[in-house]
Amino acid sequence: MGIDHHNLRLLAHAQDLGAGFGRTLAIGRQALHVEARSLQSLQRMRGLPPLKQPPAEPGRPAYFEPLLQQWFGASQTDAVDASAYEGAGLVHDMNLPWPAALPGQGHYDAVLDFGCLEHVFDFATAWRNVVGCVRVGGHVLHALPANNLSGHGFYQFSPELFFNLYQPGRGFELQALYLALTADGRHWWRVASPLERRRRVTLCNGHEAYLLVVARKLREAGPQPPPQQSDYAHSDWQGLGPATSAPAGQARRGPSRLQAPLAALGLLDAARRARARWQALRGAALALPGPDHERVGLDALMRRGAR
Repeated sequence: MGIDHHNLRLLAHAQDLGAGFGRTLAIGRQALHVEARSLQSLQRMRGLPPLKQPPAEPGRPAYFEPLLQQWFGASQTDAVDASAYEGAGLVHDMNLPWPAALPGQGHYDAVLDFGCLEHVFDFATAWRNVVGCVRVGGHVLHALPANNLSGHGFYQFSPELFFNLYQPGRGFELQALYLALTADGRHWWRVASPLERRRRVTLCNGHEAYLLVVARKLREAGPQPPPQQSDYAHSDWQGLGPATSAPAGQARRGPSRLQAPLAALGLLDAARRARARWQALRGAALALPGPDHERVGLDALMRRGAR
């Protein structure tokens, strides 16, 4: 759990979108994992004062509180964790509903989930805790594993989940949803909504990818039914069922004309393996496939919001 190069810029971008961090709750006490060069770059672009960190305890990292206070205007910085081993001020297992004994419900201007909920088995309860702690008008920020991080936690997350969770009917506005690659510190990829594309928006690539989300709470929506995946909830979309959704501008196709002759020669499985290898090679590129993923330059995005 921590604030890295991408998460730091997600904080700045959320601020540009109207997020305030006066009272901030971090899910897990966030360590600061940003190189000095990356900190200085953002400082220059946005006209920020030099960051003053207290001396770190031996064997322990620097933590997020000075960053939030000095650069993002936080007056209250709380952290909740299942134990106090990293110094979180609030101790609670996020698998369990938020207890009345703890402060939190509707209290915070921002709640940060930077690498936490993938480690919590009962995601639904943990997510309800997160959105319950943020006030109306406040913001939730997620930075969670999306692809090629199997074994890092219990889960990797699809953009589809957050497009469905953060809808006005559920009391939220989804303001930003990007994919970030650990191998590329200069770009994010804006993900198209399956609700707008009226089909599945998928990704198969060869790099570690994280999902970055900014959502604003519009109202207290009360109990909600579980979300349904878009193409199951809208089976009338262009007559395409869940298993046959086609990419944008591409009609559904039946079985390839080559399948029968390849099968007759006993080469169908070999051809499928060759196709899978070719797809893996294409997925090794840093670029994510269009038109569903739009590349966004991080420096330009940060300067656009600079004061």
